[in-house]
Amino acid sequence: MTESQPTAPPPLPQPIKSKPPSVPLRPVIFIMAVFVGVFAVVAASKLWTPAERVQWRGDLPAALAESRASDKPVLLYFTADWCGPCQWMKRNVFTDDALAVAVHGRFIPVRIDHDQRPDLIVRYQVEGIPWFAVLDPDGNPTRKLERGVETPQELVGWLKG
Repeated sequence: MTESQPTAPPPLPQPIKSKPPSVPLRPVIFIMAVFVGVFAVVAASKLWTPAERVQWRGDLPAALAESRASDKPVLLYFTADWCGPCQWMKRNVFTDDALAVAVHGRFIPVRIDHDQRPDLIVRYQVEGIPWFAVLDPDGNPTRKLERGVETPQELVGWLKG
């Protein structure tokens, strides 16, 4: 009888080693991480921005017609998306309940985008924004505030003035 020799088991496959990202890709990965981080911060700030309490209208002729019928003056406000103080007031002033009560109780509020209505910019001689005016039923300004405000109380005080 011949004695058979035991055979060795087959060798195990070696794990494939992944290469770390090459040095040229590291700046790209860093830039992508920064971009994702900035996007997350901007998205979160939009989600946690309180809602405006002042219900602005966009149609000045309709508001003036309502002003004639109700004997309430129009509160005209010029703004723009690119206006930093306007956006600050949108988040910190127009979100106040007491201001909304003061505005809606005595005025017909109208917000006009500076860039969309150059005809009204010329008519009311708006030189900078934010810009507020109280209009009589014929559309003539009785009072103007040619700057922004920092607090809702400041705007309420001006509206009562």
